[in-house]
Amino acid sequence: MHVHVARPAARQLTFHIYSRVLHPELFDTCASTVLFNDDISLTLRICESGHVVEFQRDRDLVSEIKIDGQQELPSRGRCLSVGLKKNHDISSEPHPGIAIQASTQIEFVEAEVFERLTEEFRADFGRATLSHLFGSRNRLRPDAVSLLFAECCPHSLIVHAFHTYPDDLAIIRTQSLYEF
Repeated sequence: MHVHVARPAARQLTFHIYSRVLHPELFDTCASTVLFNDDISLTLRICESGHVVEFQRDRDLVSEIKIDGQQELPSRGRCLSVGLKKNHDISSEPHPGIAIQASTQIEFVEAEVFERLTEEFRADFGRATLSHLFGSRNRLRPDAVSLLFAECCPHSLIVHAFHTYPDDLAIIRTQSLYEF
């Protein structure tokens, strides 16, 4: 397993929804997978700062991105953009017949709680649809982890994302419901 050592500050992250797919070279992808279910495909990517979810149904494309807010992204096709300094409940309809409801939570915890949660997340690596381990910049802090869980249903899909940021003792959770 390759271990990366870069993770931005949790408070500088942003969450975006696009009505198109962005070029993969915009992101430093650490792990990825593609899921197919009937007439949809779902590409999941874990990046150094967060994740990219690409949803395709027929000709409709949607991207959900959690990334370092200092990284420039194109404005074309952007439906929504929020900073993750606080919790958000988000709704967007990037295409007719495709609705997204997302919830983002950022939590700062004590060191012991962070270490315990990190171990619990690491124990879930085998159950996750996609997971990745990052090295910490501080040898006294636990490694950062990212987990993505995807559930596909006939007319919807759900993506749960968990990311830890050891330098900030922060955990960011994202839950996204795509209905079509």
